[in-house]
Amino acid sequence: MLRRLRGMLVALGVLLGVLGPVSVAGARPASAAAPVDISCPVGSQVGTYSPGLEYQPQNVAFRTSGNVSGCVDLSGSGISGASFSTFGQGTASCLAGSVSNTTTYRWSNGQTSTVRGTGAVNAKPNGVTVLVLTGTVESGLFTGATVVQTKVLLNSDLLACATSEGLTSVGGPTNLTVAL
Repeated sequence: MLRRLRGMLVALGVLLGVLGPVSVAGARPASAAAPVDISCPVGSQVGTYSPGLEYQPQNVAFRTSGNVSGCVDLSGSGISGASFSTFGQGTASCLAGSVSNTTTYRWSNGQTSTVRGTGAVNAKPNGVTVLVLTGTVESGLFTGATVVQTKVLLNSDLLACATSEGLTSVGGPTNLTVAL
């Protein structure tokens, strides 16, 4: 139990390190070039990979689903959270990767957004992987806006990458920003 708690604290530290400094208002990252109109700092997701991720890079397809909440909405759209589903493909391993993806967000105000983008995978110590997806809203609410979703994926089976099946499923916390 202590080991799992320590892993979660490490993941939270990584997540906070990825987010960077936040202004006093709490809605806009201090270093952002464009204003952040929606910030959803709390969320979780699970994903599957086919074939499973191994130590050697290979072509993979993936699907994820999850939700975000606690949103600060400066756009006036009445958003407090969203559920999402993502599918994509690319070259990835348990250590790094580059993917393209499509994500559909179902906002708490009843509207949807479809985002196409790319993602970069960066492995960290102790089975923590950070995945940053960046894209543009192609249809629906916020068309033309930039969306950044940061996922901290916690691999509880550190030996899976060394098996013939590979790492087939992983989940963890996520956050979301939208710049209009």
